[in-house]
Amino acid sequence: MFLNFNILSVLLICSLSWKVSANDNLPQYGRDDACAALEAALPGDVAYPNTTAFIQSSSYWSDQQLETQPQCFVSPKNTKSVSTTISILTEGNWPFTVKGGGHIPFSGGSSIQDGVTVDLVHLNDVNVSSDRKTVSVGPGNRWGNVTETLEPLGLAVVGGRDMNVGVSGLTLGGGISYFSGQYGWACDNVRKYEVVLASGRVVTASPQENKDLYWALRGGGGMNFGIVTRFDLVAFEQGQIWMNSLSFPGASNATLIPVFQSLTARGLPSDKAAGAFVGINYQPSGDYSTDVGLLHATVPTSADSVPSVFQPFQNRSSATANSTTVAPVSTFLRLFSTPYGRRWTWGNVVISASFSNKFLADVMSLFKSRNDALLESAGEAVTLGALFQPIPLNVLEAMQKNGGNALGLKPSNGPLIMISFPTSWDLPQNDALVEGATRKLIADVEKKAKEHKVDTGYVYMNYADAKQEVLKSYGKENYKMLVDIARKYDPQGKLAQLWKGHLKLKR
Repeated sequence: MFLNFNILSVLLICSLSWKVSANDNLPQYGRDDACAALEAALPGDVAYPNTTAFIQSSSYWSDQQLETQPQCFVSPKNTKSVSTTISILTEGNWPFTVKGGGHIPFSGGSSIQDGVTVDLVHLNDVNVSSDRKTVSVGPGNRWGNVTETLEPLGLAVVGGRDMNVGVSGLTLGGGISYFSGQYGWACDNVRKYEVVLASGRVVTASPQENKDLYWALRGGGGMNFGIVTRFDLVAFEQGQIWMNSLSFPGASNATLIPVFQSLTARGLPSDKAAGAFVGINYQPSGDYSTDVGLLHATVPTSADSVPSVFQPFQNRSSATANSTTVAPVSTFLRLFSTPYGRRWTWGNVVISASFSNKFLADVMSLFKSRNDALLESAGEAVTLGALFQPIPLNVLEAMQKNGGNALGLKPSNGPLIMISFPTSWDLPQNDALVEGATRKLIADVEKKAKEHKVDTGYVYMNYADAKQEVLKSYGKENYKMLVDIARKYDPQGKLAQLWKGHLKLKR
């Protein structure tokens, strides 16, 4: 049987006129003007409220995003139409946002109130090169579609672990994958980007062309630089994968997490096909479980055998569940997909893998105190989890290829472990309560990490809270480089002013 890893798979309107805020320093416009201009240029691509197309584009993973409604959606059908769209919006000074997969939890992450949302849903091609070494993927794809297209060909790419996560957001933010031990994160396995700039000009970014933009897009997000309309991804031969799921009583974390630390520091670099994660999850019974996921990209020769790197997790009599599955990658993407229709928040702290038992005890105390307070105050079922994921030396080394990425992480920083706190609930009136408590938990864990001298300052974009300073966490030098690159490719600052979201550079 499979364990319930839902919390882990996060392994994350109309009025007559309006005005952007004074801080944007932009003139006042009638809201209908942008949509009308887009409709005139792209007939059939603009959707208004109460139409089928609008309802389809309004599909978001979290309810907070769903409740943020634009004046219209525009759904370009190709790169040329994206160029037309961005040209109209920037020339008219009309605020907008861009939606790829719509899997950000926070309101305004890829939604906008009353402006224009550019929905990339129609840019969903998946094309394999004749030599089978490159897959060209449109940004409107979800990873489920990409994976199910490649599996019959015996191919895979470094991509997401949830079938509903979008290609664009995951890849531009870093992108942890089942294959990261072998190849690195998704952003480190892009051969080439096709990008529409603020001016509407289409450029290519690769190690040979516009190298600075290529570097920036490897983890720096897209909204400060342009709309990526195609990702050329490294492809490789891949069959089924092996996964072992174990569940233990919650108190077992005190002995299991040190085993996970050792695996991160020594085991995973020695067997790059291996991967793992540990989740500590609140159960409706009032207790906690410690759930372990062990995966291997190479299937063992015997169905009953366990890769030697994982043996330290096997010799434990306290396991309450232990199941092994060998299946195509798409099976696990479906297994770890979290359902639509709830409210979500999260945040993360990345620390040295050498943290002490005292630090772990302090984190668990903070985690449980936050949970107790929420469960007492919320008046509803709140799903609460802490997820530990490895960033071993082999992954940090892979980040350096092709000129490196924007994240600011080096092998000398590692090995590292990321702790994230995915949390979900149902009632809108609890938004401030749950989000506030989770932000405080993140701040408290960051403080403890500094006290124990295991903090790194790095924040992983794809599990970041809306208030975390992701881009600044890449370091002063990298932040300055990102700002300079944004100024180069968007000299008028149109994207900085008009593309709304929480991952903005301060220019």
